[in-house]
Amino acid sequence: MKKKLSFSLLLMILAVFAVGCSNSDSGEKITSKNTTLVTQVIDKGEVGSAIIIDYKGAVTGKELSNADFSVFAGDKSRGIKAVYTSKEATVGTPAAKGNYVVVELNPTDDNASTLNFNIEKFINERANVKYTVKQNSDIKVGDKDFNKTTALKVENVVSPTLDTFKANEFVDGSTKMPYRMYSPKASKDKKPLIIYLHGSGERGNDNELQLLGTDGPATFAAATFQSTTPSYVLAPQVEWDEARNGWFTEGKTQTVKKLIDQVIKENKDIDSSRIYLTGVSNGATGAWKMLTENPDFFAAAAPIAGYMYDKDAEFTVTGTSRYLKAKPADAAKIKNVPIWAYQAEDDQVNSVEGTKSAVKAIQDAGGTKVQMTIYPAGLVAPSPHASWEKAYNDTRLLTWMTAQVK
Repeated sequence: MKKKLSFSLLLMILAVFAVGCSNSDSGEKITSKNTTLVTQVIDKGEVGSAIIIDYKGAVTGKELSNADFSVFAGDKSRGIKAVYTSKEATVGTPAAKGNYVVVELNPTDDNASTLNFNIEKFINERANVKYTVKQNSDIKVGDKDFNKTTALKVENVVSPTLDTFKANEFVDGSTKMPYRMYSPKASKDKKPLIIYLHGSGERGNDNELQLLGTDGPATFAAATFQSTTPSYVLAPQVEWDEARNGWFTEGKTQTVKKLIDQVIKENKDIDSSRIYLTGVSNGATGAWKMLTENPDFFAAAAPIAGYMYDKDAEFTVTGTSRYLKAKPADAAKIKNVPIWAYQAEDDQVNSVEGTKSAVKAIQDAGGTKVQMTIYPAGLVAPSPHASWEKAYNDTRLLTWMTAQVK
């Protein structure tokens, strides 16, 4: 009798265990095709900002926590900022219930950047968009259970900044130059045109890097800026060159000017008295060069971390940085152009003396519309060269620039 009871009890235990195991695997599971990486361009460049998972059924947000998910960029863990449900496949639109679970990531953690800097080629490479996501806990989706998963490859990548700017290519005979352009909402009002010249790290022909390396173009295309100053934003890309001449390679700034002329011709609502020019690093030097080549064209300019170009001058090297001393004759050409230059005192790539030399030369020529902001040593970190991270977040610059009229 005891043996029969023991055997019956054993069967019951095994049955319960089997049911438990069956239940744990009886639910559904998300797959890679349900997952999307969303990127964002911040002051330090493009970062992976969120993973969006489509459960195709209602999930209750309050039942979720950060611990329910793990996210990796390659083999490196990403910090999770928040987890919430949404009715739309967008970041920043939480709802009590929704088909989408948004896993927001910390944009400033060590593994956030999508870019790797190739020191040999001296360019950024968009190498860090291979993500995996793991659901660590079972999740209730409507009346169904979605079981936890192993790490899943994130199949889709969405880059709102890239999508906002239309890709195109300027052709002038045998000369070609890729470019991106943001167009504001149509209206009868005349609108400014803002030209952004990227730095050495974004040279190439992918027609993407010039939007991803800094937040310059994104700043001017942002809803907060466009809501007060609807504007066209033009971001051309110069090809990679081993010498790292970039925008001051012979003929490149002339090609940009032809591109600008074409854009103005094609968009009748552009205000030709409000054409603004800005650039960073090599792009700042390109901006200085374009100003001297077209002294009566631009309404204002904001060169950041560059120097005035002079093809006949020799570089002055100070430590790890270098610059070209401003040519008085070139400075005199642009003495009436409103210019606000920015740079960090401890810039380790382009010496701050380049900006100081340019501003002083213009002032010595009688210019009264030039000014500069020099950030104290240690303020721009970890890279003192990246003073654009501060400059494009300075609302005074944006307000000042778009108030200038030629």
